[in-house]
Amino acid sequence: MKRAGLCIAVCALLAIGIPVFAQQQPAPAQPSAQTDASSQYPKDVYYKVIPLMKVWTHQLGYVVQFYSSKQKRQDVYIPLAWFNNGVSSKADIVYGMEAAYPYMAIYWADGKFDHVTLYVNSDDNNPTNGVLTQGPDLTNAFNVQEIPRDF
Repeated sequence: MKRAGLCIAVCALLAIGIPVFAQQQPAPAQPSAQTDASSQYPKDVYYKVIPLMKVWTHQLGYVVQFYSSKQKRQDVYIPLAWFNNGVSSKADIVYGMEAAYPYMAIYWADGKFDHVTLYVNSDDNNPTNGVLTQGPDLTNAFNVQEIPRDF
């Protein structure tokens, strides 16, 4: 019993004492213009999460419907060209069965649209998923450069 207490006390002292001897990292020399990595990264990043009413699949992309802050139904068109472009993708999609699905998260970096992530229910029979059949030509509606900011 005395050994166990002594062992616990030594471990506690080590856990408390080790950070006391930590050293600070030395400041780097003057960075050159080519190695200044901080200029690559955005300074201000904001996001907004919006619960969705319905996610429609179309041959040109996705149409997401939600209620705006003025309680009006709003549609946002997300073209397929935004997906699967590696690091430069403007959109991602995540399938799952979470209770909060469907929703979307929109990200802005330094005041400009950066990307959007759709969180969609993976069950095709879920009433929040839909498929847009042939109807009016939506080519112009899917010709967007960023998500509108009126929520």
